[in-house]
Amino acid sequence: MPTADELVALHLRAVAVVRNAVPSGAPYFGLLRIETAGRVRDVLLGRRAQIVGEFALVDWERSPLAEVFFTHFEGDEYEVEVDRRVLQGRVVLRHLVEFAGDELAAIEHESGRITHGPVGWVDEPLALPTLAPRRGSAVSGGEAVLLDPVQRAAVELDARRSLLVLGEAGFGKTTVALHRIAALAAEPRRGGRFRGLVIVPNEALRRLSQLTLERLGAPELEILTFDQWVVAQAHRVFPDLPRRLSQGTPAAVSRLKRHPALRTVLPELAAGTQAMRAVERGYHEETGSRPALLHLFGDRDLMRRVVDGAAGELPPGVVEATARHTRLQFTRTTEQRLKHVDAERLATLDGRPIDEGTPMHDADTMDVEDAAVMFELQRRAPALVPTATGGLTRYDHIVVDEAQELAPIELGVLGRAVDPAGAITVAGDEAQQIDDGVAFAGWPAVMMELGVRTHERVTLQSSYRCPPAVERIARAVAGRDGAIARPRDDEAPVVWHRVPTPCHLISHTAAALARLRERDRRARVAIICRHYESAQRLHRQLSRALNVRLALDGDFDFLPGVIVTCGDEIRGLEFDHVIVPDASPGSYPEDAPARRALYVAITRTMHQLWLLTPSVWSPLLRALAPTR
Repeated sequence: MPTADELVALHLRAVAVVRNAVPSGAPYFGLLRIETAGRVRDVLLGRRAQIVGEFALVDWERSPLAEVFFTHFEGDEYEVEVDRRVLQGRVVLRHLVEFAGDELAAIEHESGRITHGPVGWVDEPLALPTLAPRRGSAVSGGEAVLLDPVQRAAVELDARRSLLVLGEAGFGKTTVALHRIAALAAEPRRGGRFRGLVIVPNEALRRLSQLTLERLGAPELEILTFDQWVVAQAHRVFPDLPRRLSQGTPAAVSRLKRHPALRTVLPELAAGTQAMRAVERGYHEETGSRPALLHLFGDRDLMRRVVDGAAGELPPGVVEATARHTRLQFTRTTEQRLKHVDAERLATLDGRPIDEGTPMHDADTMDVEDAAVMFELQRRAPALVPTATGGLTRYDHIVVDEAQELAPIELGVLGRAVDPAGAITVAGDEAQQIDDGVAFAGWPAVMMELGVRTHERVTLQSSYRCPPAVERIARAVAGRDGAIARPRDDEAPVVWHRVPTPCHLISHTAAALARLRERDRRARVAIICRHYESAQRLHRQLSRALNVRLALDGDFDFLPGVIVTCGDEIRGLEFDHVIVPDASPGSYPEDAPARRALYVAITRTMHQLWLLTPSVWSPLLRALAPTR
């Protein structure tokens, strides 16, 4: 084993050699000395691949040798495939390095950390973050739980009464809502079976809720996201709507279609606009209910009035964006325009539509948001949207979970789907509202949009998920007050960890997770990134070091192991360990959406929280983080 002075000399030489190739910033992040084919090579992990003097600089995210760095230790034999050749060797040295500006500041080896201080280089013991295994048996996802007296009273409320259940993350709102509709479904009925609907915010919670209701003996209830439900209803009621959904809807257009200001122009559309009368005087092919969308979103004057009524919440450019998108949606696909051509000649090699991947990919489609708009138009102007198939399906009871995420026009559709003799259970928490496309107007407004005149309101007060230390951080992030539960006997400490580079982040995270798996093989760990794209990239990086699953678009299995996901996917879910790997200003700046998103991510843990940043701490956490 080389001495500390010899290791420092090695890295100072590496810096001097590589600096010409990388003139500024950290020239590399790690060093891997390998013995292969009878000779020793020094490989540096950096941002690109290049031979620089005696050193081989490789891309830390893509190189096969970088994978050896993350999966092997000093003294390990390795075997890796490069360009269809199998290379074998042995790891001799494995270091992470840290720079302060352009100067070498620290060398992390397997038994210590060499840092540059006032009196020179000092080798100290290495202290890496550790995740604590669970001491007891955790509740599995979807498993029935015991209700406290407040929860039980809410579940047993008269079936004819609507209920609003509020509470912080982990207080049991979803539990109460699901137990209540399961109890109602089990009651004896006259005149047919009980029709119940559960609306949840994402596919992952839909799967978990389905599992819970099956264990509660209510497997026949409909459990859907709002988008799944409303699109299915729209296709049944308005059969001329396209079956294909748009894949490239601009975010501003989606926001406009959900904005309350849109409803202010619908009465004029019902009466007939000038543009509509001009169309009626001419020739047009479109019939049925769908042209109402063209009259609405294709009318620039109406859309300008919507933008004006939004009082700055919609950008002026959304008028033209909506017109372009609508025009494309009402354009026939290539297959439709060439339907006179032999079908075999229109077939593509990969079997996909001709327009897919081209600017025409959204031809003859509808937006998810159009479904709720169609039902609002049907209510206000039935002559404008003719249909021979009736209206919405009616339900004896509807549960709306995380109702703060739904726009007023969407809440209105759900409210009209409740049978006159039925009721509705609403669960939510305004601090967990993370959809930037919706401006939450308060719970009285939510109940009014649902058409609920009177209801019972229950505010849950006890946390059943987060350890008190996590609850304390979450409340500080959300700006909430309230009593904190007493520390638990088995409470694991919150882990705070700053690293200088993403390469360090992957190495430290992989090592900690490998140690946890050795001690607790049944633990469920979620690494929650702020954004979808960040989760994809982190998964690519981390999967080179250990077995992790990417859980996006609702693809959750609730099994032991490690998943990488993002904030939009995890509402209503819970895990043993939660790692927030991007607790930095870039992902969580000082604004309300970031505050709510961080609150949701933090409160998914039942056992331990690990906050991690490859830079400085987010301003939402800076005052809470340890000084070292």
